[in-house]
Amino acid sequence: MQRKIPYIIIILVSVLHFSCGVTKYVPEDEYLLHNYKIESEKGDFDKRVLNEYIKQKPNKRIIFWRFYLSLYNLSSPEKDNGFNNWLRRIGEPPAVYDEDLMLKSTEQLSLHMRNKGFYEAEVSDTTTFKKRRARVVYKVTPHVPYRIRDITYFFEDATLSHMVLKDTASSNFRVGELFDVDMLQEERVRIETVLRDSGYYAFTRDYVYYEVDSAFNAHQVSITLGIRNYPSTNSRGETVHIDHPVYSIRDVHMMTDINALSFDKNSDTTSILRDTLVYDNVYLIHSGKPNIRPEMVTQKNYIIPGTLYDASDVNRTYRNLSSLSAFRMVDIRFKEVDSSEPQLDCDVLVAPATRQSYSLKLEGTNSAGNIGAAANISYGHKNLFGGSEQFDLTFMGA
Repeated sequence: MQRKIPYIIIILVSVLHFSCGVTKYVPEDEYLLHNYKIESEKGDFDKRVLNEYIKQKPNKRIIFWRFYLSLYNLSSPEKDNGFNNWLRRIGEPPAVYDEDLMLKSTEQLSLHMRNKGFYEAEVSDTTTFKKRRARVVYKVTPHVPYRIRDITYFFEDATLSHMVLKDTASSNFRVGELFDVDMLQEERVRIETVLRDSGYYAFTRDYVYYEVDSAFNAHQVSITLGIRNYPSTNSRGETVHIDHPVYSIRDVHMMTDINALSFDKNSDTTSILRDTLVYDNVYLIHSGKPNIRPEMVTQKNYIIPGTLYDASDVNRTYRNLSSLSAFRMVDIRFKEVDSSEPQLDCDVLVAPATRQSYSLKLEGTNSAGNIGAAANISYGHKNLFGGSEQFDLTFMGA
């Protein structure tokens, strides 16, 4: 009987779909968005991406059938019962045509084309109405795009030039490419990544800027990529701009028994620290007996004292420690050291997971017509031998 119910619902929905019509709950003098289409001429851009900028989509279809709209149309706004509420929750209300969203879609398509270098692109829209249904056509005419004619680099800190330029082979920021705003942003991110992996802890993409000259003919632009110097304060309290500092790691402290409830970014952990063990040049700080073997955490660490700061190594360390079942939360913090050379102290804060867990499950059984019950008792330990070993044991009984 249970298997018949879904088929009955499907048949019922099918009949009512074709008898009641899909515009049942579309208000008077309004229209159901039947479909939309994007027409575009050939051009050096990805046409599939254009759909992402359409702000209003028609109701979802299964093949040709608006199944979820049909479910919604089965409901009644006057009824308040379980089945009616289920229809409204699972179903999909009609996509009533919205002119404001249509105009917003046109604006977004135009902005996207400009960002991709098609500054003279034209985007138009046409809406036709028939039998309480609206059909929208967006037409994109790209015209000739702007391309990069030449690139000039300007470094206020000359020591950055080698690191920034040595990896340009992996960049799409090249002469002849489209003048793509997204590509310019990707280049800023690339430069930030390269420098932060080379000791430049305080460097961000905000130091990278562009100057664009489009005075040339033939739809070309000349671009200057510049990197500003680092703002600092001198002895007189004045702001001066200096070369970007290169940071090295002085000390690494690992605290493996931080209380998760006090895992506050601004909390001072020094008051709860007691014992210190130096292992692989890392200070392991804990209260009482260590809850995990020292080599298990130091083997997962790639933040090494005496080396340059490397953001990729920080992320790698975070992922490695987070993968250990013995740990619930991981946080890595850096503090600048007051010294003549740019240095950082690193605190790795770890909140241990609940070591042991128990569970009891009761299940019904039916063997040869005999109905009974079975109990499953499970025991788990996430750090059995102090090496983040996962141990699970299940007892089954009937």
